[in-house]
Amino acid sequence: MNNTNLDLRPISSVAGVEVLGVDLREPIAEGTQRSLREAWHSHALLLFRNQKLGEADQLRVARVFGEISTEGEYGDQNYVSNVIPDGLTPHGELAFHVDHSWSDNPLRGLMLYAIEVPPEGAGGETKFANVKLAYELLPPHVRTRIADLQIVHTYPDQTKHVPIPGPDPRPGMPTATHPLVFPHPVTGEKLLFCSPRHFDRIVGLSADEGLAWAQELARYIDRPEVVYTHVWHPGDLVVWDNLQLQHARTNFDRSYRRHLRRTQIGMPAAVTA
Repeated sequence: MNNTNLDLRPISSVAGVEVLGVDLREPIAEGTQRSLREAWHSHALLLFRNQKLGEADQLRVARVFGEISTEGEYGDQNYVSNVIPDGLTPHGELAFHVDHSWSDNPLRGLMLYAIEVPPEGAGGETKFANVKLAYELLPPHVRTRIADLQIVHTYPDQTKHVPIPGPDPRPGMPTATHPLVFPHPVTGEKLLFCSPRHFDRIVGLSADEGLAWAQELARYIDRPEVVYTHVWHPGDLVVWDNLQLQHARTNFDRSYRRHLRRTQIGMPAAVTA
């Protein structure tokens, strides 16, 4: 790649562009790396189709966007998979969430590469909710009410598909407190930072009142006008902004193999680097 003029195709009105004509096995010129970072910050999600990437290739590409994070004892890479014994979240539906929102420094980005996936129409799609748009949909009185509230996120209870307040917090679980209206660290735009799967409580509210607010806000995150659903094909590589886009997964038949390689991006690389 030696052309800094990327060929981008919008994939939804919510977020995301497909980057066309790029073979990520080839070295990526510095100018093109800057263009990819600019596109990522502008569109929150980049899709590369028909890629043939090994583990080393994926790590090299991920470093275009930032530092590799090993938080969570996963190492450089791990697999969202029902194919290998230690695969992450191998089966079932997952509610919308921000990865590592229970950390003081949530992951800035995530990358998934599809190796094996269920056939189209069989489920296992990844849904992306633009929480900047979700915040903008809130009525003015709701924005005013939540403007200064703090929300506690805790390590996910694997059975928690809807917001359920835990103890204060659940003993021994990683827990972090964040603004409910979270300023994006690059753009400064306001994000609705209510991650239903990781929700523990809202500071200063009773458990019932906090749960009611979490359930109400979750409905804005799951509204069709803020959600893009990605149907996976082998060879798809998707990198997304973990703060601006919450993600979820639709259910799928356990008889189908689903095997995706995952890379965590911590501190992002500067656009002007």
